[in-house]
Amino acid sequence: MRLRTALLSLASAVTLVLSVSASARAGADGALDYGLVEAGGRHAGTLEDPDLNECINIPELGSSADSRTYADAPHNVTNAYADVYEERDCEGTRTTLAPDAPGSPDTLHFRSVLFRPAG
Repeated sequence: MRLRTALLSLASAVTLVLSVSASARAGADGALDYGLVEAGGRHAGTLEDPDLNECINIPELGSSADSRTYADAPHNVTNAYADVYEERDCEGTRTTLAPDAPGSPDTLHFRSVLFRPAG
């Protein structure tokens, strides 16, 4: 009888820990694909399964303040809204991309993004 109670308690604790771990990662599923315009030319970039409600500076751009270095043409293939910002640290003009939205034009330049839940 005590063994059964101990096993039930252990199983409950494991279930609780696993459910907290899964919900602790508040992130969007999918990716944001974009182009990168840098001194070395044009490249492709991707943010995979990004965190929600957290400003993300485009990592490939580093801390550059050079106006000729930016990301463009974002394609939001996540299950969240993506607010892309003209400047680092989610500053400047904001453009919202719907979840699983078609690609945006090359003229949409951004340096940071914040993902928000869709529902």
